[in-house]
Amino acid sequence: MDKKTPSRKSGERDVVIVGGGISGAALAFGLAGKGCKVTVLDAPTRTNMASRTNVGLIWCQSKFLHLPEYARWGFMSSRLFPELVRELEEISGLHVPVNFTGGLIPVLGAEDFQKRADYIVKLREALGEYRGAVIERGELEKKLPKIPFGPEVCGAAWCEEDGVIDPLALLRAYRAALPRLGAEYVETLVLDVTPHAGGYRVATRNGDYFCRRLVLAAGLANRRFARFAVPDLPVYPDKGQVLLVERLPMVMPIPVLGATQTFGGTVIIGFKHERVGHDSGVVPASVATEGRWAMRVWPELAKKRLIRTWSGLRVMPEDNMAIYSRLPGHPQVSLINTHSAVTMAAAHSRLLPDFILGGELPETARGMTLKRFGFAC
Repeated sequence: MDKKTPSRKSGERDVVIVGGGISGAALAFGLAGKGCKVTVLDAPTRTNMASRTNVGLIWCQSKFLHLPEYARWGFMSSRLFPELVRELEEISGLHVPVNFTGGLIPVLGAEDFQKRADYIVKLREALGEYRGAVIERGELEKKLPKIPFGPEVCGAAWCEEDGVIDPLALLRAYRAALPRLGAEYVETLVLDVTPHAGGYRVATRNGDYFCRRLVLAAGLANRRFARFAVPDLPVYPDKGQVLLVERLPMVMPIPVLGATQTFGGTVIIGFKHERVGHDSGVVPASVATEGRWAMRVWPELAKKRLIRTWSGLRVMPEDNMAIYSRLPGHPQVSLINTHSAVTMAAAHSRLLPDFILGGELPETARGMTLKRFGFAC
């Protein structure tokens, strides 16, 4: 049976958000904070696996060079996180574990080191500023003195604006805060979205919902829900697979891309991107590649117990940048698709609500609409 069923489905909302993962919940939090009457419609648990299989990195340093505005957007979001977390904890009453400690990408060998150094030079040129550098092994060991790195590790890329947050705690806090701000969170399966009487009708297994403004934040399901305006939405499933290593003493106060220690002490290993359609099955050869890399970085992992592996599907726009857009011919419908939902959560809560309500996108995000794919919107 669907949970948290509202008593009046027929009443029109200011905004209905289809999708209650981290992106949808972040938007709802920002809108509700502005006094909007918001309803979030979220499918049953298994369907928002992108939010539930996330490592939780707040990660800016490896955004794409050919998309400097996207990198800049990530840094803007990172800087908004401390205040957002304080407010979320205050409103929700829940603790959200987070470390604003910077982040590291280990490099193996001189060639990898030089590639990272060249990348950072270009990133700094593209952005005008960049709070990071490539550091030698000695400095890496000072930052993480409890990790005995393998002999191939010659240093790391370092960025002080990266960090890590517990993604499930973040999602729980958003959802707990929503009713305290007057918003509804309804767990029900959305069946269809159609224009209706100057607004929109969202048909669900639990009845119909009506709204003036609609947000599609349903990840890969946006391809289906947006068909009334965009027959072929340019996003695809991008598979990631991870390994979970047993709980260890807390030795990693700074997150390491590819092998991150969680707040509970376990270590999540994973970094691959695979375009294999909707096949979310674990492929042993792929996770073995990740495991071998992790043992080159941190050889002691070879002696630890592997608890389990799992996989999930990222929501990846065709050019790897986020999509924040009106739908063609439907200025009251906003579409949100991003594979960096955790990193961008603070920007979604703080910087996108005015856009959802009919305003302009923030200047940094104005190149992220569907126009870049040839749509008139």
